Amino acid sequence: MIKFFPIIFLMLSCSNNIPKETLDIAFSVIYNSEMGGNENKGYVLIQNNESYIQFIESLKLDESQYANFLKVDFKKKDVLVLYQGQQTSGGYAIGIESLKNENKIIIVKKKEIIPKKGEITTSVITSPYCIALIPKGNKLIIE
Repeated sequence: MIKFFPIIFLMLSCSNNIPKETLDIAFSVIYNSEMGGNENKGYVLIQNNESYIQFIESLKLDESQYANFLKVDFKKKDVLVLYQGQQTSGGYAIGIESLKNENKIIIVKKKEIIPKKGEITTSVITSPYCIALIPKGNKLIIE
């Protein structure tokens, strides 16, 4: 019995210590607005600094608002812009409800807010959009 003890001890001490890759699921909304988005629903994925700078310049914001746009490390993150499309009144908004990272496939569940029936809203045409930092992946799925 004593001869088997070292073998049993060796077998129990050997475990599967292969480190598992931790997949990034963190996202952060860096800007959203009811005005200034696209007329059509959809999204844009920005994956490099040059495209990001062009996008920011196209927003035509006050210089004071540029502080909202943090420096993005495009080696680790991408910028996702969600558009809700043109709406006939205020009270609409779009954002991210959740994000999953399944083997570098980024699945974003968007959240669209619409005014409740009978709710008083502004009588102005809006185009809500949301800008968020998301993990870099091989594929993007928007739900």
